[in-house]
This record gives sequence, C-alpha cells and structure tokens, in this order.
Amino acid sequence: MKKVIYLIILMILPGVKSLAQSTVVYKDQIRVENQSVTRSDDNRLTIAMDIIMQANMKISSNRSATLTPILEANGHTKALPPIVVYGRKRALVNERNNSLPKDAFTILHRKRKTEQKVNYLVQLPYEAWMQKANLVMDCDLCGCRNLVEANTLDPITTLNIERIKLQPAIAYITPQAEEIKRRAVEGSAFLDYPVNKTVIYPEYRRNQTELAKIRATIDTIRNDKNISITGIRLEGYASPEGGYANNARLAKGRTAALLSYVRNYYDFPEGLITMSSTPEDWAGFRKFVENSALTQKEDILRIMDEDEKDMDVKEKRIARLVGSETYRFLLTECYPALRHSDYTVSYTVRGFNLEETKEIINTHPQQLSLQEIFNLAQTYEPGSEEFNHAFQIAALMFPNDATANLNAAAMEIQKGGDLTVAKKYIAKADPNEGATLNNLGVIALIEGDLDTAEQYFVRAKSAGIAEAETNLHEIAKQRNFPVE
Repeated sequence: MKKVIYLIILMILPGVKSLAQSTVVYKDQIRVENQSVTRSDDNRLTIAMDIIMQANMKISSNRSATLTPILEANGHTKALPPIVVYGRKRALVNERNNSLPKDAFTILHRKRKTEQKVNYLVQLPYEAWMQKANLVMDCDLCGCRNLVEANTLDPITTLNIERIKLQPAIAYITPQAEEIKRRAVEGSAFLDYPVNKTVIYPEYRRNQTELAKIRATIDTIRNDKNISITGIRLEGYASPEGGYANNARLAKGRTAALLSYVRNYYDFPEGLITMSSTPEDWAGFRKFVENSALTQKEDILRIMDEDEKDMDVKEKRIARLVGSETYRFLLTECYPALRHSDYTVSYTVRGFNLEETKEIINTHPQQLSLQEIFNLAQTYEPGSEEFNHAFQIAALMFPNDATANLNAAAMEIQKGGDLTVAKKYIAKADPNEGATLNNLGVIALIEGDLDTAEQYFVRAKSAGIAEAETNLHEIAKQRNFPVE
C-alpha cells in the first residue's frame, strides 16, 4: 500500500529562512525540522530540512525504507534524491550484491532505539510551476510500498514563492556650493495719491497699511543677525488711462517719493536704494484681460499686439471698442491694480553648520543653500521622516532648480507607493543628467516596463552613474523569474 504524507513547506524570498517547524510524517516515527525553501538570484531552488528517524522507528533487519521528497503542483512532479534506511541484514545483502542505489541523497544503517538525523540539502533548477508547489514525502518500505494504511495530516504551511522584491538603486545629486548665498524678497504696495499728485501722504486712504507692509519686509531682513541687506529696488507703475507723458511723470515722481520716504525712515547709506519706473503697466493690463470673461477679450488682445508705438492711441482704441459700460468696469476693477509700487529687498546670508541647519530648516528655510539642506539630509536614515522632510523643503525653497527637483523625486521614489509626485518632480529635473535617466529607469522598473527601464539604465551607465549597473542586475533578476 502506498503511503504519501504531505509536508507543506513555506517557500520564501532568497536568503531568508522560514520559521523552524517540527512535523511528524510517518506513524509518529519520522519528523521534519528546520525546513526552508529559497530561490536564488540565479534561479536555483534550495531545499533544506532536518529529517529525523525517531528512537521508536522500527525497521526489521531484512527490510529497508526509502524516504523521497517530492515537489508537486498542477500535474507536475519532481522527485528529489531519496534517503534510504537499511536494516542490518538488508544492508549486508545489498552491499554484497553491489546493489546500493546510486541516486540516493544518503544511505543509513538503522540503529535501533536511537534517534538519527539527516541534514537534507538539495539544489535544483527552479521552474515556473514550482511557484505554488507542495513538498510532500513519499515513504516506501522495502520497495513494495506496503506501509501501514494511509492517514491524513493537516497542511502545515502554505507554499508561495514570490517574485524577487525589487531593490533598485536610486541616484541623488550633491548640489554645488553657493559661494555667496544671495536672496531677495519681493512685494507690491498700492499707495494712494491725490489726482495728478506725486507726494506721499502717509495718512491718506490706505497708505498707512501699504507703507507698513514695506517697512515690515525691510525690518524682518534688517533685524536678522544672519543677513546683510545688499540693496533695495523700487519700481513704480501707472495705469494706461490718461496721457502717456503724464503717466510717465506720475510713475517716476511717485517712485521717487517712495524712495525718499524709505531713505528718510531708515537712513540707509547712499546708493543702497535704487529706483526705476514704467509709465503704464500694459503687462498687468494684458494679464487681467487674458484671465477675464470679457466678450471682446480677443479683440482687446489684438489691439494690444498691434505695432502701434503711440500708447495713447492704443488705449483709446480699446475704450471705443469696449464701450462706456465695459470701460467703466476696467477703470474700477482693473486699472487701480495697475498703479503699484514694486519693491525688492536683496540680501546675503552667512553659511551655517549642521547644528544650525537643523534649527533653521524649521524656522527660516529660505536662508539655507541646497548644499546645506543636502548635507543635513545625509545625517538621517534614508527614508526617515527627517530625511524626506529635508528634500521636500529643498524643492519648496528652490522650485525651479533641477537638482532640488531630481533629489525630491529620488526621495519620493524611495518612499514607495504612488509615483505621481515623483513624476512631477522629475519632470523639472535635467533630462540629460545621468541621475535623472537612472531614476526614470527606476520608475519604469517599478511599473513593470523592463524594456524602457533597461534603456534608461544603459544611458545612465554610459553617463557614469554607478547605480545604473546595480539596476541592470535588478532587471536581469526580474527577467530570470520564470512564469508559466
């Protein structure tokens, strides 16, 4: 009678052993311990276990037992090298007749009332059907399979070989140092003046609030011990209504009045504050029209684009085109915002050490250089909250910098999960940079597009990116995982 007893073993990722288990497989006489099944990167399946003949296992002197591990799944079977256990007389006969099995893993002479252990270890090529296979044990007594009647054992574990977990190498770029950290704060003030006047009256309408905005910007920078102001630039604008010449006078005179106000308030050295003026803010006018729902929008823009040097003629054509009602709308809803004074406060920031950077990144991150933020990130564990935060801040402070966006994309890829944010960052990186090519390849690899990923990695490797070589090996491992 055939006796096949199922020993189900957990198949796990390469290099990782399953939890030790103990399984009795025959009439309380044979047990299995420390079983593991692993698949290597070169597509070899390794099966290891301790097969133990317990002290109460009995084989008569003239008999033998053959224990054959078998992989089976979906009609496929693979018999592994067996363990042959001889009684004393049977061993002598087989040895004398030179009939010992050639394919056995090992041959044992049974020692009565003694526990005997076989450290079973075999390797074989992995095939796709083995992914969900069971490992069973076929027990044959004396070659005639006349063991005791079959009994049923519950499954011990569920077998499942997963595709090798991706371990891509993600590339970061060390930013270049800023020799001098130059920064600037920009703002706009909307000061009110009596009609055709260029004198600033601080208490007039909203002037007190608008002047306070300018002073607050200057004070914030001036009072910071880490900062030195290098210049203040003022630029005044008038709106298009009225004569161009008079608007030029107003824009220049009102900007000069603001310069005088700031200089007198702070007593800055001569030359620190400079000014310029734009008679009419047609750029702001155009932006308003483009974003409006005006029915004549396209015609207004066409007039703006005409090769007409006389701006008074343009403004009058627009007024005639839109009619009195719409022109009044422009006068009240658009033109007031075109009369503004823009200010830029430029400054330099001293360099910071790591300890200072740790504090400043949470209080005044705009004062840090990309390199300072990058150096801080290197002190944290990759993937940690602090590590991720540093690269997020870098991209926030330098939104158009290719290196900042490349590193932020790398961080998002390393985080795992949704790649949408990573793709937005990497779209702003240098497309010809080797690190960008590598990380685009990593995105393709994660998404399962191995061909595209390989193309990126080959180009990145040619650009000297060491991570690309690692990723090419990752692709080879993924392709080496057979599927049915």
